[in-house]
Amino acid sequence: PASSYFAMELFGQSEDPDKMFSYSTKQQVEVRNKWIGLIQYTLQTAMVVYIVFGIFIYSQGYLDYEPSRGATATHVHGEVLAASSGKVGSRYFSAEEITYPGLENGNVFVTTKSVVTRQKRGVCEDKMMPCTEDSDCHAEVQGLCTNGFCVESSWCPTEDQDEIYELDVADLSIWVKSSIQFVGMAPNKIWSTEIDHAYPEPGYNLFTVRELLLKVEPTPVRFEEIRDLGATIEVQFIWNCQVTDETCKPEVKVRRLDILFDADQFGYFFNHAEYISEDERYLNQVHGVRIFLRTVGSGKRLNLVKLIMKASTAGTLLTIAPLIADLLMLQVFAQAKKYFARKYEISPDFSEYMDQLSEKKKADAARDALLAPDDKRQSAADEEWRRKYNEH
Repeated sequence: PASSYFAMELFGQSEDPDKMFSYSTKQQVEVRNKWIGLIQYTLQTAMVVYIVFGIFIYSQGYLDYEPSRGATATHVHGEVLAASSGKVGSRYFSAEEITYPGLENGNVFVTTKSVVTRQKRGVCEDKMMPCTEDSDCHAEVQGLCTNGFCVESSWCPTEDQDEIYELDVADLSIWVKSSIQFVGMAPNKIWSTEIDHAYPEPGYNLFTVRELLLKVEPTPVRFEEIRDLGATIEVQFIWNCQVTDETCKPEVKVRRLDILFDADQFGYFFNHAEYISEDERYLNQVHGVRIFLRTVGSGKRLNLVKLIMKASTAGTLLTIAPLIADLLMLQVFAQAKKYFARKYEISPDFSEYMDQLSEKKKADAARDALLAPDDKRQSAADEEWRRKYNEH
């Protein structure tokens, strides 16, 4: 045709354009064996389920993540009137006294039991200094061991009974303000419990001590269990936000900390003194719930590059099913040799053929070299015969 002639003129007489721009494709063999087919389809179905549910739905591998820490502020509401179970008396505790001292910003201590001892300087048995001999006591103050305790200069109780107050603070309300920002992904956005919730809302940003204890995982804690010894808990406001959304609600998780360090020495307490004069004071031994409040979270958004990479990887994963089916077909099944013969076409050994062709060329060249003198003489004789013929 004219088109082929034109193409041959364009690319040269020695090049065939059909050969030059030829297209190669794979030849498929249909193996009619239901078990091989079931193996392949089962493997492909399992891989599709893993790709869809494992990669895209559960792990959300197509998203970018940014971890962050936020800020927390608290307000405590409540008051208690308690009667002493030791020395007769009663006392009013305000929210400031119940949460004294404010140990850290954003964290709260709630008193559940307070033991008040009136003391003055003197020489007496120090119940905090057990001993077996005088050397166990402080030599600097000439301490002596008597009745199993050190008798030395110390703060001595001035009354027979202490004031012991058990505070019913289970319904004390804690208003938590939590906020977080993902600077890398959304530098101009702040998510906070104050957005659309400027006032305390029970269950969202307002919790009682009892509610927080009952949220402890894996085992909820009853307030009555920790009233005497106290406890330490961590309350986490976890923000998992899609940064393109305007709203995000935190998840509240609580765990108990004091039993993690020493299962036998649990609880929380501390002592602090109120001085009446240089030689007289009130010692307050306070037990309660130490609440650590944390704001953490992770921002996420769609990443098209990751989406394309995950989809490409998933598509490549699907090609493993035919490879496994081929391996079983050619190595395990009873008619593996027949399947092999159908699947593969084995060519001749062209390396030996080329060696034989080379040897033949050498032999032909050697023969031509041997026949060359005879051919030359015969050519000369023929030329002489034609010359004589032409003369006559």
